[in-house]
Amino acid sequence: MATETNSAPRGHLSLSGPPVSPGAIIGSSAGLVLRYARDDDADAIIELIAAVWSEYPGKTLVAAVDMPELLHPASAYAQGGRFWIVEANGRIIGTIALMPSAERGVVELQKLYVARGMRRNGLGSFLCYLVEREARARGARAIELWSDVKLLDAHHRYEQLGYRRGEALKHYNDTSATVRSYYRKELAPVRADAATLPSPEILGRWQSLFAIGAEAGAARG
Repeated sequence: MATETNSAPRGHLSLSGPPVSPGAIIGSSAGLVLRYARDDDADAIIELIAAVWSEYPGKTLVAAVDMPELLHPASAYAQGGRFWIVEANGRIIGTIALMPSAERGVVELQKLYVARGMRRNGLGSFLCYLVEREARARGARAIELWSDVKLLDAHHRYEQLGYRRGEALKHYNDTSATVRSYYRKELAPVRADAATLPSPEILGRWQSLFAIGAEAGAARG
């Protein structure tokens, strides 16, 4: 599962959250750690994303050209953003990030990547839930994302979680000549929107592992 957009610092930072400490641990259990990214995670994050990209014909990651923010992930997201990682026994197996959108009252989901061996167990949905939880804590009214048109499994997951595909496409002058589709989720009140959250079993399992409460507040390190 993956989603992407370039994430240079925004000129209009609505809905900026309070700063967090790079590397701060949010929760850990049985060799799994959920924490905020550090700049020295760059090589491991790039390795994960490059491995995911390599599963698709014609997808090649040259981080310095395609995603220069990955060279310093904590610094790139320090101004109003978040970059979460999940480690298993010291190896990064999942990432997700958030940045305030240029549109007021909206945040953008970015950098959703899960290692092949850790898919189909709810981790990707849980990571999306972290972004939604943070978005609600900031008072956002919607979450948007841009996802490579080749990543059909990811698109299906977003639609299950309540994202709707728009008409817009973005063409990128990157190494892989990427084309991305636009997705958006309007954030209804939690009770009314519960059907588009991950299932209680998925949330319960991952929340318990990382000792994260079920309230719609931001995960703090």
